[in-house]
Amino acid sequence: MSKQALELLEFPRVCEIIASYCRTPMGKERALAMVPQASAEIVKAELDRVTELVALEDEPDIGSVPDIRSCLRRAVQEGILAGPELLAVRCACAGVRRSRQFFSQRRERAPRVWHVARRLVEQPELELTLDRVLDDAGLVRDSATPVLDKTRRELRRRRNRLVDRMEKMVAEHPEWFADRPTVRRDRFVLPVRLEAREQVGGVIHESSASGHTLFVEPLETVADQNELAELRGVEADEVARVFRNLSGLVARHAADLQISIDTVGELDLLLAKRRFALEFNCCRPEISNGCRIELVGARHPLLARRKRDVVPLNFRVPDGKHVVLVSGPNAGGKTVVIKTLGLLCLMLACGLYLPAEAGTSLPLFEKVFVDIGDEQSLDADLSSFTGHLVRLKHILEHADTRSLVLLDEIGASTAPEEGVALAVAVLEALRDRGVLTVATTHLGALKMFVQDEPGMVNAAMGFRDGRPTYRLTFGFPGESSALEIAARVGLGEELIRRAESRLGREWLDLGAKLRVLNQELEKALVARREAEAVRLEGERLRTTYEARLDELEQRVRTEQERLQHERKDVLIRTRREIENLVREIRETQARHDVVVKAKRFVEDELRKTDVTGTKSQGSASEVREPNIGPRFAVGDAVESKSLRCRGTVAQVTGEAVTVVLGNIRMQLPVSDLVAVGASADSAPGVVQAAEPFHFEPRLSVRGMPKDEAEEAVSRFLDDAVCLGTKQVVVVHGKGMGVLQKMLWRRLRDDPRVRGFRFGEPSEGGTGATVVLLGDDASGDAKLSVATSPGQKRANRRKRG
Repeated sequence: MSKQALELLEFPRVCEIIASYCRTPMGKERALAMVPQASAEIVKAELDRVTELVALEDEPDIGSVPDIRSCLRRAVQEGILAGPELLAVRCACAGVRRSRQFFSQRRERAPRVWHVARRLVEQPELELTLDRVLDDAGLVRDSATPVLDKTRRELRRRRNRLVDRMEKMVAEHPEWFADRPTVRRDRFVLPVRLEAREQVGGVIHESSASGHTLFVEPLETVADQNELAELRGVEADEVARVFRNLSGLVARHAADLQISIDTVGELDLLLAKRRFALEFNCCRPEISNGCRIELVGARHPLLARRKRDVVPLNFRVPDGKHVVLVSGPNAGGKTVVIKTLGLLCLMLACGLYLPAEAGTSLPLFEKVFVDIGDEQSLDADLSSFTGHLVRLKHILEHADTRSLVLLDEIGASTAPEEGVALAVAVLEALRDRGVLTVATTHLGALKMFVQDEPGMVNAAMGFRDGRPTYRLTFGFPGESSALEIAARVGLGEELIRRAESRLGREWLDLGAKLRVLNQELEKALVARREAEAVRLEGERLRTTYEARLDELEQRVRTEQERLQHERKDVLIRTRREIENLVREIRETQARHDVVVKAKRFVEDELRKTDVTGTKSQGSASEVREPNIGPRFAVGDAVESKSLRCRGTVAQVTGEAVTVVLGNIRMQLPVSDLVAVGASADSAPGVVQAAEPFHFEPRLSVRGMPKDEAEEAVSRFLDDAVCLGTKQVVVVHGKGMGVLQKMLWRRLRDDPRVRGFRFGEPSEGGTGATVVLLGDDASGDAKLSVATSPGQKRANRRKRG
């Protein structure tokens, strides 16, 4: 990128704007030295970092890091740094530490910026040492060394004693002295009146401007002042030694400090780009391929900084076009168009957000060639036209498909006919080479040539009611409107009519047709905006409909889940009610009224909806007692279909049969009983499970939710009691003890439980509970339960 092109596009002024947002000298230097890059990878990485910073709500106080590069160079060269320089190093260490911590805390939100900030090297040893030795003014503290502390205390003591002596002299003879003791040339002196010179013996150091006062060091204080001078020398030597040691410490850390200072400059430039993007309401541009250019609402940054009412530029090169010829009225904004385009391309290549709207897309050009203005070179004996030709020659020799060419007033500064011919040849050459070219012109013949030429397109700057609109429209040429502008500025009507007559009817008709075409285009643009508004409204309605549909579907899913939970709650309540009925049957030794009550409850529940919400007619019919059923005799072995238990018939009364199930006598309907053959291991009065039902006396509830585990334990105990099982094991695991506490509370409230305890090691240890069921044949009391070895020992001590 040539320096001349950068200056013609005013790129250095943009660098100055970015530098003004920097907070450190290192950042300003980097901003002023910005150079456009042609690598898409480098530019994209820089834009990614700026994007991360724009998303942050705040930024570090990076301006607190001073420029200590000269201090580091002197320290490395074994120079001794003064107090203010060492104080600057301390401030730099603190600023680097705070900046690193800021980005470290936001590394997940800004990982790419953290990749840069992690190069900041904290210097805890150096920072703490400088903070301990130096005060906020850069002076060495008394506590820096024992020698310095002792020397300064002695200095203060002797100085105070000396001043007291001299104050006493003044108090004894106030007529001799003009004022209190003061200091001249590091020596304490008394201001003696000239007439009292003979009364005060001593060394005269100075006299006042009027000559009426002499500053005298009394002879009796000379020895004390000499001692003070010696102490000051010791102090100065010790301070110099401290500064020398601190400078050596800085030199040992100079390499890391230099890296940190350079990194601070890089971060400061990134933060300046963030501030620029927020201040100018910028957007992140897309990096396009080939020659696709689309500027949406673009503004020239220098114009946007100077005034707010900048007309935004919309610029889109149609597909298949390489040459854009911009025409229109004088002072209509043609030059601003090509300058804005060129400058924004350079800003993109520096990783800057652009003052434009979303949708802006630009390619990265390796070279930008610019020919703007009528520059003459008197030294080289070149006219304006010759200067244009020299620049055109350079462009034609070096421009390629990765170049952008910007030509202002191509073909001007010479005869129109020859200028048009030369301009046509140049534009054709650039088009044939595939070079993206944007040129401006007032030449009518050149506009007509471009209108139907392949690969080229006209673009017009707007003009309405005698004033430019500064809006660009593609597809047809613009009017120069010189006569209308001349009339607006006050040239005579006769002169304007004479000029029109010189143009000829054909040219006037062309101008009229262009004005009509412009009006039609305005109508088309209005219609397009209205259609776009309708489209956006339709899009909004579609989005609203989809959102409401999603909301309805979510409500349906929520309602289904609610109903499912309600069904589950109903089933749980029903199961608990059945368990209570079974318990009541067992406790009342199966009285007839209780059995009838239980039977009716089961029939009522079976008539209700099942889990899926459908009628359970089949289930209801299964529990109805048939009018005619099988007959049983006392002593027959039978099996209950509902209880899945075997027992022995003890009594037959009509359609009801009393059956002995273990220790329980229960009256059951005939329809619920099935005769079974006697077997060797089925003694009368012993409850046995039916063949299809296999009972395992060990239940594991590990990993279950507490409510689910409690329900499983209830079913498990019911089955165990019905089958006459005397001992079962519930495995609950150790963990946090939630299931174990639930289980033991449940067992304490169950009258069927004779006792319970932790399992032995072979039974699962403290991760399992052994439960004893039924009556204790020995008549002993319930087993005592210890919840932990400590409690067992405590119980033994109580019994002892």
